Amino acid sequence: MSVIRTLQLGRKIARAEWTRHRRERGTPLTGNLVLFVLLVGVAIGVGWLAYSVGRTVASGQTLPYTRLSLFVSVAFVWMTWRSSQYTRIRFERFDPDLLLTTVPARIAAIGLLGFVYARLSRTLIVPMLGLISGAVVGFGTPSIAISIAISVTAMAALAVVLGMTGRLVGRLIALRLVRVRYYRDLLIVFGWIPLMIGAMILQELSISLAPMISIFGALPIAWFIDLAFVGTGEATVSTRNAFGVLGLLVIVVPLLVGRTTILARQIWESVPARSTGTRGSHSLLKTGILERIVGSRIPRAVYTVARERWLMERRIPRGVLSTGYVLAVMGLVGFPAVLFLGETLTLLVLFAVTVGLVAGIAFGSDPIGTEYRTLPMVLTSVSGRQFITGGLLAAAVVGIPLVAVIVVPLGIIGPIGLAQTVLTAFLGWVVCVCTAAVALAVGLDVEHEEFTPLPFFFTDVPIYAEQGVNAFLRYGQILGIVLLACLPAFVGTSSYISEPIATVGIPGSLVQTGSLLLTILTVTAVTRIASRIAAQRFQTYPIH
Repeated sequence: MSVIRTLQLGRKIARAEWTRHRRERGTPLTGNLVLFVLLVGVAIGVGWLAYSVGRTVASGQTLPYTRLSLFVSVAFVWMTWRSSQYTRIRFERFDPDLLLTTVPARIAAIGLLGFVYARLSRTLIVPMLGLISGAVVGFGTPSIAISIAISVTAMAALAVVLGMTGRLVGRLIALRLVRVRYYRDLLIVFGWIPLMIGAMILQELSISLAPMISIFGALPIAWFIDLAFVGTGEATVSTRNAFGVLGLLVIVVPLLVGRTTILARQIWESVPARSTGTRGSHSLLKTGILERIVGSRIPRAVYTVARERWLMERRIPRGVLSTGYVLAVMGLVGFPAVLFLGETLTLLVLFAVTVGLVAGIAFGSDPIGTEYRTLPMVLTSVSGRQFITGGLLAAAVVGIPLVAVIVVPLGIIGPIGLAQTVLTAFLGWVVCVCTAAVALAVGLDVEHEEFTPLPFFFTDVPIYAEQGVNAFLRYGQILGIVLLACLPAFVGTSSYISEPIATVGIPGSLVQTGSLLLTILTVTAVTRIASRIAAQRFQTYPIH
C-alpha cells in the first residue's frame, strides 16, 4: 500500500475516533466553559510574557535565552505528558478487533497518532493565539506570527510521537511484567514526597538554581526558541539552530512514527490481552504470626478478617491513599492551630491523634467498597462482632507500633515527663481503634446501590466506590466524631487553659494529665458505641 493511501486511511480513522470522542465525552456545558476560561487565562499569561520579552528586546537588551529555554522545556514536557495521557485513554477505548479486520495495524496506529495530535492541537490553539498576539505587539514584527506557529506546531509533533511511543512502551512492559504497573502507580502517588523534601532541602541550603537552569539552554529543545524568533531578525537568534531543529524533526519524527506502529502491532497481535499472575497468593486460613503470639483467645474468624484486610491493602492500598484526607486536614488546619497554642505537649497530642487517625482510616474506611466483590460470602460467613473486631485488630496491629515509634521518641526528646508521654502514646492507640470503629460504622451505612465500578491505581481491574461528594462527606463525618472526642486533650494541654487554672492552686501538670485521662475515657466510650452500631449494621446489611 502506498504512503499516500496509508495516510488517507489513517486520517479517516483519526476522524472517526474524534467523532467517538465527542460522543463519548458527555461533558456538561459548564465543564467546557471552565476549560475555555482556563485556556483563556493561560493565553493571557503567555501573551503577556511574549509582550514583555518583545519590549525587553526593543529596549536594546538581549533575548533572555536561558529563562525562555526553561519555559520551553517545561512546555515540551507538559505536551509530551498530555500526549501520553491522550494515548492511554484512547488506546483503552480503541476497537482493534473491528479495525484490524479491515486495515493493517500500522494504519490503525497512524489513525491513533492523528487523533492524539488533533486533540493536543485543539488544547494549544487558544494559548498559541495569545502567544502570537503578545509577540506581534511586543516585537512589532508581524512575521513572528508565522515563525511562532511553525515552532509550536513542530514542537507538538515531536511531543506527540514521543508521548505515544513512551506510553506504548510502558504498556508493553506492563503486559509482560505483572508488578510494573504497581510500582509505576506507587511512584505517581507517593513520588511527590521526595520531590517536596528535595525542594525544602534546596531552600534550606540556599543553593542557587542558576547552573541547573543554564543546562536547559544547551539542550536541543531550546532550538525551538530560535525557530520561534527567527522572524524577528534578532542578532542573538541562531538561524542555524532554527533550520537545524527542522532538519532534526524530518529525521526523528518519521522514525518514531514507525516505532509507534511496531509497538501498537506488538500489543494488538503478539502479547496477551491482560497481565495476570498468582505470585504472593496464599490461604487466609493458615496460622499467622499474630495467631501464634496471641493464641486461641481471639476467634479464628477475627484473625481471618484482619489477615484479609492486610492482604487487600498490600495489593491495592486504597485505604493508605485515603489517609491523604487526614494528613491534609491535620497538616493544613490542625498543625497551625496547635502552633498558635504554643504548647509542646499539645503538639505531641496532635502527632499521636494524627497517627491514630491515619491507621484507623487506612484499615477501617469504606468496608463495603473493599469487600464489594465478596460481600455475600463475608456477610454469611462471619458475625457482625467478628467482622468489626477483625477490622479493629487490623488497624491496631499496624497503628500501635506506628504510634509508639513516632510519639515515644518525641516525648523523650521534648520537655515532657515519662507519665505524660506514655499517656499520650496510649491516647494515640485508643484513637486508632476508635477511628477504625467509627469508620466501619459510617461505612456500613452506605447502600449497596451507591457503589459503581471506577478505575483506580495499582490495578487494571475497576474497584467499587462511591461517586460524588458523599464519600468526602463521610470522611469528614469520621474525622469530626473522633476529633470531637479528642477535644479535651487539646483544650486541657493548652497553656491558655492550664496556666489560668494554676493561678488558683491546681498544678498545670495535673490539669494536663487529667485532660489526657478524660480523653482516653471519652474515646473508649465512643469506640464501644461505634462498634455496637457497626456490628448491628453488618448483621442487618441486605444481600443482593
